[in-house]
Amino acid sequence: MSKIETSLLTTQVYDVLRGKIIGRKYTPGEKLDIHKLAEEFGVSRSPVKDAINQLVHEGLIEILPRKGTYVTQINFSEFIEVLDARLMIEMWAAQRVIPKITDDQVEEWGQIVQEMDSLLEVSPFPFEMYSKLDMKFHKMLITWAENTKIAEIYSSLNTHVSLSRIVHSTSLESTKTRHKDHRRLFEAMQDRDLPTILGTLTLHLESLKKEAEVRWDEVMK
Repeated sequence: MSKIETSLLTTQVYDVLRGKIIGRKYTPGEKLDIHKLAEEFGVSRSPVKDAINQLVHEGLIEILPRKGTYVTQINFSEFIEVLDARLMIEMWAAQRVIPKITDDQVEEWGQIVQEMDSLLEVSPFPFEMYSKLDMKFHKMLITWAENTKIAEIYSSLNTHVSLSRIVHSTSLESTKTRHKDHRRLFEAMQDRDLPTILGTLTLHLESLKKEAEVRWDEVMK
């Protein structure tokens, strides 16, 4: 099999496996059998192992020595601490970005919001595609702040930010409610309105905390 074919298979397995973890088809703490996954996907073990390695890097899967491969578990207090850290970094980034952001960059942010708007009209709702744009939207703010060390710290938090997609409702109505914050952030960035951006970021993360608190035992048990 050529490298290109293997790469395409790995991407396909990664997308399906990640979607099943986010969609809770595979639950936190569940053991994953590479041989069975290969049979399920109708591929060899190689693309499955490569896809798993990508998900290990992303934080959705963990490999425990002499035990096996598992869907990652975290505790509630750790999850909340990560959200607090994420908020601090995003607020810092916003303060750094506001004085220098260009109209082209603001427009780029707006294009992501428009793509997310479009996905909200698709049936059935493609939550996984939406969540990738959600992550891109927030990460772009960090990129514009132009601080490599901060970006590395933020990236390390994505392990648990990815896991947050497991906790949050994948329903269309819940996503529409959360998405209103993205549009408010974009409109405030157009006006270079820092107080509104900081306030909206805070409300956005606080709403994620509240939803996680309500759903945690149900999803993580």
